[in-house]
Amino acid sequence: MPHLIPLSTVKTARADKSLAERSYGPGDERGLEPLTGIPLVEEERLRRYALSLGDGALSEILTLYAECLVDAGGALDLALQRGAVDGVRHYAYLLTGTAAEMGTPRLAHISRFLARRAGQGVAEAGALASLRQVLTQTQAAVGDVLEHHLQVVQGPQVARA
Repeated sequence: MPHLIPLSTVKTARADKSLAERSYGPGDERGLEPLTGIPLVEEERLRRYALSLGDGALSEILTLYAECLVDAGGALDLALQRGAVDGVRHYAYLLTGTAAEMGTPRLAHISRFLARRAGQGVAEAGALASLRQVLTQTQAAVGDVLEHHLQVVQGPQVARA
């Protein structure tokens, strides 16, 4: 029977390997630069939500998600500015889960990176510009999806009101 390696050893080795292999130039594997190939919004996922939950529920969920992006994004931004590792980890995991569930993979990607770095004890302040950019793009995209959804469901005049 093989001897089991303690989980803490595996995690430490994986983190060390990850740090050793990482290059910190533009377009690197940090998940911060252009994030090419990762869609901003997976609209097919949102269509499936509308089919399974109904249009009214999707409108409400999108509205709540837009509010979550503002609140959690602002808190994560502040935690990064202050170097508050626990705050970065908390809000990054919050954004990772909600972004992944709501079909906004770029935001999930960068917030997952920040959460992992915070788990290593580092508040990755260098990611702040990329976070702000992706968060702004995601907020705009979610707003556009919500507006379009409301136009389809309620008609163009109601959506603008």
